[in-house]
Amino acid sequence: MGKIYTILIYLMIIPILVCIKNIKKFHNDISSSITRCLVFAIFTILGNGLFTLNINETISYLAMALYLFAYDLMLIYILQYSQQYTNVFSEVRPFRSGCFILAFADGISLFLNAFFHHVFTLKLTTYGNLLIYRIDKRYAAYYLHYIFAYFIVLMFIASLIVKIAEIPHFYRKKYYPIISVMSVIIILNLIYTISGFPIDLSLPFFLLAAFLICYFTFYHTPNELIDKTLSIVVTEINNSVICFDIDSKCVYANDSARRLFNLDSDDGSTENISKYAQRLLEENILDTKDYFTWSEKRMLGDDEHHFDAEFRKLYDSHKNYIGFFISLIDVTEKYIAYNKERYLATHDRLTGIYNSSYFSEKVSELLKRDPDTPRLILCSNIKDFKLVNDLFGLEKGNEVLKMLAELLKTTCCNGTLYGRTGGDKFAVCIPKEHFKEEDFLNAIYTLSKTFNNTLYHLHIYVGVYEITDCNEDVSIMCDKANIAIKTLHGTYDKCIAYYNDSIFNDTLLEKRLVGEFDTALAEKQFCMYLQPQMTPEGRMLGAEALVRWQHPNRGLIFPGDFINVFERTGLIYRLDKYVWELAVQKLSEWQKQGKNELYISVNISAKDFYYMDVYKTITTLVEKYGIIPKTLKLEITETAIMTGISGELEILEQFRNYGFQVEIDDFGSGYSSLNTLKDMDVDVLKIDMGFLRTTKSDRIQRSMSILNNIIDLSKTLGLSVITEGVETKEQVTALTKMGCRIYQGYYFSKPIPIEEFENTYLK
Repeated sequence: MGKIYTILIYLMIIPILVCIKNIKKFHNDISSSITRCLVFAIFTILGNGLFTLNINETISYLAMALYLFAYDLMLIYILQYSQQYTNVFSEVRPFRSGCFILAFADGISLFLNAFFHHVFTLKLTTYGNLLIYRIDKRYAAYYLHYIFAYFIVLMFIASLIVKIAEIPHFYRKKYYPIISVMSVIIILNLIYTISGFPIDLSLPFFLLAAFLICYFTFYHTPNELIDKTLSIVVTEINNSVICFDIDSKCVYANDSARRLFNLDSDDGSTENISKYAQRLLEENILDTKDYFTWSEKRMLGDDEHHFDAEFRKLYDSHKNYIGFFISLIDVTEKYIAYNKERYLATHDRLTGIYNSSYFSEKVSELLKRDPDTPRLILCSNIKDFKLVNDLFGLEKGNEVLKMLAELLKTTCCNGTLYGRTGGDKFAVCIPKEHFKEEDFLNAIYTLSKTFNNTLYHLHIYVGVYEITDCNEDVSIMCDKANIAIKTLHGTYDKCIAYYNDSIFNDTLLEKRLVGEFDTALAEKQFCMYLQPQMTPEGRMLGAEALVRWQHPNRGLIFPGDFINVFERTGLIYRLDKYVWELAVQKLSEWQKQGKNELYISVNISAKDFYYMDVYKTITTLVEKYGIIPKTLKLEITETAIMTGISGELEILEQFRNYGFQVEIDDFGSGYSSLNTLKDMDVDVLKIDMGFLRTTKSDRIQRSMSILNNIIDLSKTLGLSVITEGVETKEQVTALTKMGCRIYQGYYFSKPIPIEEFENTYLK
C-alpha cells in the first residue's frame, strides 16, 4: 500500500513539471519565484517518497532531512511569490535574507543528523503490514524547524489576507482558493508531524496548489473588468484600444490594436504588450496619474505611422482602481502635413538653404549619428555689408547673399551642411578631410572680383572651428568660429582664421555666465551655503554665508568660477542683494525659534557701493524681516576698503551705529593693514588664511609670530578675531594659545547646504 501511494505521489511530479514549463515563458520575477517554489516542492515529494519506501536507516535519515529542508525552501519561495504578487511585506527584504540563512543552517543540521542524531531519531516499526521508519524522539532543533516553517506560512497567508482587504471584491475571488488549499496543506502536514502517521497526506495537494497559483496568477481575468472596460471604450472603437488589469496584464485588445501589435501572428503574445505597458508606467510614473497623453511612432507593415496615445485609469462604482486602458489614434496624415509646413519654416526664403535654427538641428543630428568623423564649422561674414545695401540698394545686397549661398553649394562636397545664420552670416559644417583652404580662397576671390567697383570692395572673412565635442551646442561652435573672425577685422591680406581655445576660452566663459545670470537668479539656481564659525571646544557660534551656483546642466559651480566675472561686469550687486535676503530670511526663521544668539556673516563687495545704496538696502531687509541687527555681520575685504569709493568708511560707521557688527575680511592680504585699522572702527578682524598656507619651516614660525602680534593688537584695540582657513588640530592648538577664540575652516567643516547645517548644528 505504501509503495502504491509513493508511486502515485511521484507521478505528481509530471504535471508540476508541466506547470513549470508553462510559467517560465513569462520571464518575470513572479514566474521565477513560482518556478523555484515548484522545484523545491518536487524535492519535498522525492524526500518523503524515499523515506516511505526504504528501510535503510542512513538513507531514511537523509531522505527525511531532504524532505524537511526542501519544505523550508519551498515555503520561503512561496512567501517571496506572495510579496511580489500582492506587494504586501515587500519592504522586508532583510527578513527574507534571514530566512534563507536560517533555512540553510537548518538544512546542514538536518543532514548532519544522519550521523549525530541531535535533531530527531528514527525507529523501525511496522504499520499494518508495512515495515517503515518513524520518528522516535524529537529534540529542540526539530521543534525550532517547525516553528520557523509555520511562521513563514502565517506570513504568506497574512499577505494574502491584507491584499484581499485592499482590492475590489471581484479581484478577491482569485485569492480565496489559494488560501484554502494552503490551509489544507498545513493542517494535513501538522497532523502528519504530530500523529506519526507514516504518509504525508498533504503532498497530493501540492499539485492542486501549483495549478491554482499558476492559473490565478497568469491566466485568470475577472469578467467584471472586461465588462467595465468595454463599456467605457465602446465610443472609441475606431482607435487601437488595449485594456489591462491592475497587474499590467493585457486582458483585451480590439482589432486595430491586434494588427498594430501583431497579436494575431504565430509568435504574437500579450506578454510583449504587457511589457510595453509596464515600461510606460515606469518611464512616466503613471501610478500617480489618472490620465496621460503622448505621441509615438510604430511600423505598420512597411510603412511608418504616427500615433497620438492616451492612458486612462479605470475605477469601479466604489471608486476602486480596477485597471487601465491605452488608446492610440493614427495621425500620420496630419504628421505629413505638419512636416510640409515645417519645411517651409526651416529654410531661408531668400537663398533656399537652411535657416539658423534648422542648420543647428541638422548638425546636431549629424554629429550624434556619426561622431567619429572629424568635422569643421566654417562661419562667414561680409565686411561692412550694410554699405552694399546703402550704396547699391536692397536688391543688389540680396544678389550678393544669393551668390554667397551658391558659392557654398558649389564649393562644398557631399555630406556638407550649410545654412544662413542671419543677415550676411553663413555657416558650414564640412568633413575636415574635404576642407581645402586654397579652394575656399579662390572661390572667395572670384566672388569678390565679380562685385568689386570703385565705391566698395567685397571682403569675405571666414572663421574655422574644429569640432572637438560632438555634444557641444552648435550655436557655441558657431560663436567660436565667429570669435576667430574677430581677429581678422582691420586686415585685408588675410581672410581665413582658425579658432584657438587658449586665446578665447575666457571670453566665451564670461559671455556664457553673464548670459545665464538673469535666468539663474529668476530660477533660484544660486543657493546659500553656510560655513560654521567655531570655538576651540567645537561649539558653533554662527556662520558665514557663501554662494554656490547649482547649474541645471553643469552641476555645482563654485564661486571662484563666477564671482570675478560678475565683479567685472557689474552683476555682483544683484547677486549680493539676493544672498543678503536669503541670510536675513534664515535669521528671521531662527529667531522665531528662539535662537537669537546665532549670527550669519555676509560679504559686501566694493562694487556694491557703486550700484546701490548699500546702507538703505540692508537696513530695509532687516526691518522687513524684523531681525536683530547684530546677528547679521557685515564683511568687507581689507582690499575693498583701501580701494573703495569716497565715503565708504562713513557708510560702514552708519552700520555700526545702527547695531550691525562690521568685519574686515582677509586682514593681512593688503599692503596697509595697520593703516586701515587707524582710519576705520571695526568690530572683528578675519585673519587672511594665507598666513596658514606656508609649508617652509622657517616661514611657519614667522607666520605664527605675525599672527600672535595681530591677535595681541586686536586685544589691545578691543576687537574680536576670527581665523579662517584652519585645517589642522595643530593650527587650532597654537592659535588658541595665542588667544584666538573663533575659527572657520575645513578642520571643523566645509561650507554646507542650509539643511545640512541645521541638521548638524541646530538639532
